[in-house]
Amino acid sequence: MKYWEKKLIREQLDKQLSGTNLSSFPSRKSWIKVIREALGMTQSQLAQRMGISQPRVIQLEKAEPDGNLKLSTMENVAEGLGMKFVYGFISKESLETMVREQAMKIAMQRMGRLDRTMSLEQQGLSDEDKKAALEDMVDRILLEEEKELWTTN
Repeated sequence: MKYWEKKLIREQLDKQLSGTNLSSFPSRKSWIKVIREALGMTQSQLAQRMGISQPRVIQLEKAEPDGNLKLSTMENVAEGLGMKFVYGFISKESLETMVREQAMKIAMQRMGRLDRTMSLEQQGLSDEDKKAALEDMVDRILLEEEKELWTTN
């Protein structure tokens, strides 16, 4: 897949995810318990709806905040609560920004080496030329070296 195709996919994913503001939700809570109580459902009632024992519901509510439940278990709990379980990732920033920032890190490392070499040869670049060269390097990394983007240096 070419860079531009991947860029389009990232942009489409960013649009889809932008309307999902789950990052404001507190993490590491027992959502099972919170939702069950909000519905006015007892542990016994949830257990009955799920076809499990009431002590197992207690275990589920305790295990959830630690992330110790399988996705299939969460789907079953959601069904018992009359809900749908959704699993996903919420990015801290746009996917395109993440990719460009990673390319910028690589470009800055390379530019630092290049700048030292050129300074030793008394051929240093102006700040404006450095900025233009850096942007050009970022674009070239994204276009030509995409597979190396996330390789640690």
